[in-house]
Amino acid sequence: MIIPRREVISGLVVAALLAGGCVGGSLASSTGILQPGCKWSSTSKQMVHVGEEVAFDFVLVDEFGRFLPPLGMADYCVTMINGQRIETHPDQFGRFRFSYSFDDLRTGDKLKVETTAYLQRGARDFMEIAGEWVQTQSAYDVPDKRMASDNIVLTAYQAPIEIAIPASQDEFVPNTGVLRIRRKDGSSRSVYIAMPARPGFTLTGPDGDGFCHVHYLPSGSDLDGTGRTEVRFIIYDVQGQPHEVSTRIETP
Repeated sequence: MIIPRREVISGLVVAALLAGGCVGGSLASSTGILQPGCKWSSTSKQMVHVGEEVAFDFVLVDEFGRFLPPLGMADYCVTMINGQRIETHPDQFGRFRFSYSFDDLRTGDKLKVETTAYLQRGARDFMEIAGEWVQTQSAYDVPDKRMASDNIVLTAYQAPIEIAIPASQDEFVPNTGVLRIRRKDGSSRSVYIAMPARPGFTLTGPDGDGFCHVHYLPSGSDLDGTGRTEVRFIIYDVQGQPHEVSTRIETP
Protein backbone atom coordinates (compact mmCIF):
# COMPACT_ATOMS: atom_id res chain seq x y z
CA MET A 1 0.00 0.00 0.00
CA ILE A 2 1.36 3.38 -1.01
CA ILE A 3 0.61 6.18 1.44
CA PRO A 4 0.18 9.63 -0.18
CA ARG A 5 3.05 11.98 0.63
CA ARG A 6 0.70 14.65 2.05
CA GLU A 7 -0.69 12.18 4.59
CA VAL A 8 2.83 11.14 5.58
CA ILE A 9 3.81 14.76 6.16
CA SER A 10 0.61 15.39 8.16
CA GLY A 11 1.36 12.35 10.28
CA LEU A 12 4.88 13.56 10.94
CA VAL A 13 3.60 17.00 11.94
CA VAL A 14 1.09 15.47 14.35
CA ALA A 15 3.76 13.22 15.82
CA ALA A 16 6.11 16.18 16.30
CA LEU A 17 3.40 18.21 18.03
CA LEU A 18 2.50 15.33 20.33
CA ALA A 19 6.13 14.66 21.17
CA GLY A 20 6.86 18.31 21.83
CA GLY A 21 3.77 18.92 23.95
CA CYS A 22 2.84 21.92 21.83
CA VAL A 23 -0.89 21.24 21.65
CA GLY A 24 -3.10 23.63 23.60
CA GLY A 25 -6.81 24.37 23.83
CA SER A 26 -8.89 27.52 23.48
CA LEU A 27 -12.46 27.75 24.79
CA ALA A 28 -14.68 30.66 23.70
CA SER A 29 -18.31 31.59 24.27
CA SER A 30 -21.03 33.77 22.78
CA THR A 31 -21.73 35.62 26.05
CA GLY A 32 -18.44 37.42 26.77
CA ILE A 33 -17.51 40.92 25.65
CA LEU A 34 -17.12 40.76 21.86
CA GLN A 35 -14.76 42.77 19.72
CA PRO A 36 -16.30 44.40 16.60
CA GLY A 37 -16.87 41.77 13.95
CA CYS A 38 -16.16 38.87 16.34
CA LYS A 39 -18.62 36.12 17.27
CA TRP A 40 -16.70 34.54 20.12
CA SER A 41 -15.07 35.74 23.34
CA SER A 42 -12.23 33.73 24.88
CA THR A 43 -11.62 35.87 27.99
CA SER A 44 -11.15 33.75 31.11
CA LYS A 45 -13.89 35.53 33.12
CA GLN A 46 -17.28 36.32 31.61
CA MET A 47 -20.82 37.23 32.61
CA VAL A 48 -23.90 35.10 31.89
CA HIS A 49 -27.51 36.18 32.23
CA VAL A 50 -29.83 33.97 34.27
CA GLY A 51 -31.65 31.71 31.81
CA GLU A 52 -29.34 32.53 28.89
CA GLU A 53 -28.51 29.84 26.34
CA VAL A 54 -24.81 30.17 25.58
CA ALA A 55 -22.94 28.72 22.61
CA PHE A 56 -19.39 27.46 23.17
CA ASP A 57 -16.53 26.83 20.74
CA PHE A 58 -13.38 24.83 21.55
CA VAL A 59 -10.37 24.40 19.26
CA LEU A 60 -6.89 22.99 19.44
CA VAL A 61 -4.08 25.53 19.07
CA ASP A 62 -0.31 25.45 18.76
CA GLU A 63 2.15 27.28 21.02
CA PHE A 64 1.47 30.53 19.11
CA GLY A 65 -2.31 30.25 19.49
CA ARG A 66 -2.88 29.21 15.89
CA PHE A 67 -5.68 26.78 15.04
CA LEU A 68 -4.75 23.11 14.73
CA PRO A 69 -7.01 20.59 12.96
CA PRO A 70 -7.86 17.83 15.46
CA LEU A 71 -7.35 14.90 13.07
CA GLY A 72 -4.95 12.48 14.73
CA MET A 73 -4.76 14.58 17.90
CA ALA A 74 -8.25 14.66 19.44
CA ASP A 75 -11.30 12.52 18.79
CA TYR A 76 -13.71 14.11 21.24
CA CYS A 77 -14.06 16.72 23.98
CA VAL A 78 -15.55 16.50 27.44
CA THR A 79 -17.03 19.61 29.02
CA MET A 80 -17.99 19.81 32.68
CA ILE A 81 -20.63 22.40 33.60
CA ASN A 82 -22.21 22.50 37.04
CA GLY A 83 -21.53 18.79 37.56
CA GLN A 84 -22.88 17.81 34.14
CA ARG A 85 -20.81 16.04 31.49
CA ILE A 86 -21.15 16.98 27.82
CA GLU A 87 -19.29 15.13 25.06
CA THR A 88 -18.76 16.72 21.64
CA HIS A 89 -17.07 15.71 18.42
CA PRO A 90 -15.36 17.92 15.85
CA ASP A 91 -17.51 19.41 13.11
CA GLN A 92 -16.46 19.60 9.45
CA PHE A 93 -14.25 22.59 10.28
CA GLY A 94 -12.43 20.86 13.14
CA ARG A 95 -14.21 22.80 15.89
CA PHE A 96 -15.92 21.34 18.95
CA ARG A 97 -19.19 23.23 19.47
CA PHE A 98 -22.04 22.88 21.94
CA SER A 99 -24.56 25.01 23.82
CA TYR A 100 -25.91 25.10 27.35
CA SER A 101 -28.89 26.87 28.94
CA PHE A 102 -28.09 28.42 32.33
CA ASP A 103 -31.55 28.18 33.87
CA ASP A 104 -30.68 27.12 37.42
CA LEU A 105 -28.63 30.15 38.43
CA ARG A 106 -29.09 33.09 40.75
CA THR A 107 -27.48 36.49 40.53
CA GLY A 108 -23.90 36.30 41.81
CA ASP A 109 -23.47 32.56 41.25
CA LYS A 110 -20.08 31.56 39.83
CA LEU A 111 -19.30 28.39 37.95
CA LYS A 112 -16.51 27.04 35.80
CA VAL A 113 -16.97 25.68 32.30
CA GLU A 114 -14.01 23.41 31.50
CA THR A 115 -13.45 21.60 28.20
CA THR A 116 -10.82 18.89 27.69
CA ALA A 117 -9.84 17.24 24.42
CA TYR A 118 -9.05 13.52 24.38
CA LEU A 119 -7.38 11.17 21.95
CA GLN A 120 -9.25 7.87 22.07
CA ARG A 121 -7.16 4.76 22.69
CA GLY A 122 -9.05 1.48 22.58
CA ALA A 123 -12.59 1.72 23.94
CA ARG A 124 -14.02 5.10 24.95
CA ASP A 125 -13.43 5.79 28.67
CA PHE A 126 -17.07 6.73 29.30
CA MET A 127 -20.29 5.61 27.63
CA GLU A 128 -23.74 7.19 27.90
CA ILE A 129 -26.28 4.55 28.84
CA ALA A 130 -29.92 5.52 29.38
CA GLY A 131 -28.91 9.14 29.93
CA GLU A 132 -26.20 8.28 32.47
CA TRP A 133 -22.43 8.40 31.89
CA VAL A 134 -20.82 5.10 32.87
CA GLN A 135 -17.05 4.56 33.06
CA THR A 136 -15.85 1.54 31.14
CA GLN A 137 -14.01 -1.03 33.22
CA SER A 138 -11.31 -3.15 31.58
CA ALA A 139 -7.91 -4.19 32.87
CA TYR A 140 -6.64 -4.47 29.29
CA ASP A 141 -7.87 -1.14 27.92
CA VAL A 142 -5.54 1.85 27.70
CA PRO A 143 -7.14 5.09 29.02
CA ASP A 144 -7.83 7.82 26.49
CA LYS A 145 -5.12 10.46 26.37
CA ARG A 146 -5.83 13.96 27.68
CA MET A 147 -4.52 16.35 25.00
CA ALA A 148 -5.51 19.92 25.90
CA SER A 149 -7.85 21.85 28.15
CA ASP A 150 -9.22 25.34 28.75
CA ASN A 151 -11.87 26.91 30.95
CA ILE A 152 -14.03 29.99 31.43
CA VAL A 153 -15.39 31.18 34.80
CA LEU A 154 -18.90 32.60 34.49
CA THR A 155 -20.64 34.96 36.92
CA ALA A 156 -24.44 35.08 36.78
CA TYR A 157 -26.38 38.33 36.65
CA GLN A 158 -29.90 39.47 35.82
CA ALA A 159 -30.55 42.82 34.19
CA PRO A 160 -33.91 44.21 35.37
CA ILE A 161 -36.05 46.29 33.03
CA GLU A 162 -37.11 49.47 34.83
CA ILE A 163 -39.12 52.06 32.91
CA ALA A 164 -40.58 55.33 34.23
CA ILE A 165 -43.51 56.68 32.23
CA PRO A 166 -45.16 60.05 32.91
CA ALA A 167 -48.59 59.54 34.41
CA SER A 168 -51.57 60.65 32.34
CA GLN A 169 -54.34 63.00 33.40
CA ASP A 170 -56.61 60.16 32.34
CA GLU A 171 -55.95 56.95 34.23
CA PHE A 172 -53.97 54.17 32.54
CA VAL A 173 -55.69 50.86 31.78
CA PRO A 174 -53.11 48.33 33.07
CA ASN A 175 -54.29 45.41 30.92
CA THR A 176 -53.54 47.38 27.74
CA GLY A 177 -49.84 47.68 28.60
CA VAL A 178 -47.34 45.82 26.42
CA LEU A 179 -43.59 45.59 26.97
CA ARG A 180 -41.83 44.77 23.69
CA ILE A 181 -38.24 43.51 23.80
CA ARG A 182 -36.39 43.48 20.47
CA ARG A 183 -33.09 41.70 19.90
CA LYS A 184 -30.38 42.53 17.36
CA ASP A 185 -31.33 39.57 15.18
CA GLY A 186 -34.80 41.07 14.69
CA SER A 187 -36.62 38.64 17.00
CA SER A 188 -38.92 40.17 19.60
CA ARG A 189 -40.91 39.24 22.65
CA SER A 190 -44.09 40.83 23.97
CA VAL A 191 -44.64 40.83 27.73
CA TYR A 192 -47.98 41.68 29.35
CA ILE A 193 -48.95 42.62 32.88
CA ALA A 194 -48.41 39.85 35.45
CA MET A 195 -51.41 37.68 36.27
CA PRO A 196 -51.77 34.83 38.82
CA ALA A 197 -51.13 32.21 36.11
CA ARG A 198 -48.92 34.34 33.85
CA PRO A 199 -45.55 35.92 34.63
CA GLY A 200 -45.17 39.47 33.36
CA PHE A 201 -44.35 43.05 34.26
CA THR A 202 -45.70 44.99 37.23
CA LEU A 203 -46.99 48.56 37.05
CA THR A 204 -46.92 50.88 40.07
CA GLY A 205 -47.62 54.56 40.67
CA PRO A 206 -48.03 57.32 40.05
CA ASP A 207 -45.40 58.42 42.55
CA GLY A 208 -44.90 61.85 44.07
CA ASP A 209 -43.08 63.04 40.94
CA GLY A 210 -45.91 62.05 38.64
CA PHE A 211 -44.39 58.88 37.17
CA CYS A 212 -45.66 55.32 36.89
CA HIS A 213 -43.06 52.55 36.98
CA VAL A 214 -42.78 49.36 34.93
CA HIS A 215 -40.68 46.53 36.38
CA TYR A 216 -39.78 43.23 34.72
CA LEU A 217 -37.06 40.60 35.33
CA PRO A 218 -36.20 39.16 31.89
CA SER A 219 -34.71 35.76 31.26
CA GLY A 220 -31.54 35.29 29.24
CA SER A 221 -33.59 34.35 26.18
CA ASP A 222 -35.24 37.79 26.22
CA LEU A 223 -32.04 39.82 25.86
CA ASP A 224 -29.01 39.94 23.61
CA GLY A 225 -26.05 38.16 25.19
CA THR A 226 -23.91 41.28 24.82
CA GLY A 227 -24.49 44.90 23.84
CA ARG A 228 -27.82 46.71 23.97
CA THR A 229 -31.34 45.33 23.75
CA GLU A 230 -34.11 47.68 22.60
CA VAL A 231 -37.16 47.91 24.89
CA ARG A 232 -40.43 49.72 24.22
CA PHE A 233 -43.45 50.08 26.50
CA ILE A 234 -46.87 51.23 25.35
CA ILE A 235 -50.07 51.62 27.36
CA TYR A 236 -53.48 53.21 26.75
CA ASP A 237 -55.47 55.47 29.05
CA VAL A 238 -59.22 55.32 29.67
CA GLN A 239 -59.77 57.71 26.75
CA GLY A 240 -58.01 55.29 24.39
CA GLN A 241 -54.90 57.46 23.94
CA PRO A 242 -51.54 55.65 23.67
CA HIS A 243 -48.52 56.51 25.83
CA GLU A 244 -45.11 55.18 24.87
CA VAL A 245 -41.58 55.11 26.29
CA SER A 246 -38.46 53.47 24.80
CA THR A 247 -35.16 52.54 26.44
CA ARG A 248 -32.14 50.23 26.04
CA ILE A 249 -30.90 47.50 28.34
CA GLU A 250 -27.11 47.07 28.59
CA THR A 251 -25.80 43.52 28.80
CA PRO A 252 -22.08 42.93 29.45
